[in-house]
Amino acid sequence: MVGPRCQADVVGQPLFTVRSYMSAPRTFRTSPGSYAALCGVLSVPLVLWVWAALARSRFDFTALAVSLALPAVAGIWLGWFRLQIDDSGLEYRDLFGRNFKASFSEIAFLKSRVISFGRGSGYEWMLHLHDGRRLRLNLKPFPREVYGLLCQRIRCHS
Repeated sequence: MVGPRCQADVVGQPLFTVRSYMSAPRTFRTSPGSYAALCGVLSVPLVLWVWAALARSRFDFTALAVSLALPAVAGIWLGWFRLQIDDSGLEYRDLFGRNFKASFSEIAFLKSRVISFGRGSGYEWMLHLHDGRRLRLNLKPFPREVYGLLCQRIRCHS
């Protein structure tokens, strides 16, 4: 039998290369707790509207549309978040255009800091690249294990 496989065996070079180890990419989406927290709070106007409408026996469809739109838009926004981590790097996506892909060799470190706004505070995560660029990550909607997994792959600063 003459064919490419037989020719490759004669020459001694394989037709393909197999990596010895490659883990499957891990894709993280918004955690159910984030949906419950944000959409639950934004559903309060809907519950109040339904209660008031049943008490008065009058329905205002504009109020219904607005009160339904609040949790729906929040759910769509949360559903757009995605973080994929594989052996070579990470890929991040959110609704407002912060979509990027970075290999671990490009990343110098991940730094988190507390930011204050109004009466509250929150965390901000920033990837510092070797070329001086900074890429902001929003890790709040993802499960807590994401930060630990990133810190296993790259250097983290608090």
